[in-house]
Amino acid sequence: MRSSLVAALLLSGSAFAAEPRSATTTATACTDSKTQLLQAAKEQGLVLNEEQIGTLSSDTGNIVATSIAGFEKIPDTAYAQGVDVAFVYIDSPDAGVPAGYYRVKVRANPEDIQVGKYKAVATLIDATGKEVAQRATRIETFSQEATKSARYGSPMNVGIQQQTIRDYNLTRFFKTVTVILIRPWGTTVIDLFGVDYSDYYGF
Repeated sequence: MRSSLVAALLLSGSAFAAEPRSATTTATACTDSKTQLLQAAKEQGLVLNEEQIGTLSSDTGNIVATSIAGFEKIPDTAYAQGVDVAFVYIDSPDAGVPAGYYRVKVRANPEDIQVGKYKAVATLIDATGKEVAQRATRIETFSQEATKSARYGSPMNVGIQQQTIRDYNLTRFFKTVTVILIRPWGTTVIDLFGVDYSDYYGF
């Protein structure tokens, strides 16, 4: 699983177009969406990891996301109190929330936090502080202490991944977009579209 998550980071910082667009148009759109994400975060008093901003544009919609500054120093044990992990822009009819900017707070039951895999819940919070939705989250902790490592080339990596998954009866297909946060001591995978695929990943 760890290798597949790292591979997903190839999507980080890239735009995926539903229709062919020129390189100049795509680059401009990415720059604009990143600038707007930073501005929206600033208006909410948040500082983001700018170098980790990722974008996805496809027939599913438009997603822009990055981690909140400081998250790269927080151990997974802090999930028991709840941790602001990311700031995202979501504009998709499949997401089940109004188009807009959301602070993402992840919380896990204290008794579930362990070295290994476990479930958590991410809450999408809008600019007014309203909790708009909760989303299934999958965490894998390698170490319960915040450690330094050159394994992934930086203390934090953020990726956005679009997936289409079949149900167990192979009769329906579901689209989802996940935000993947990788630190040396663990990974956090947030399903922005509100479908829990934990069983699919063996949780």
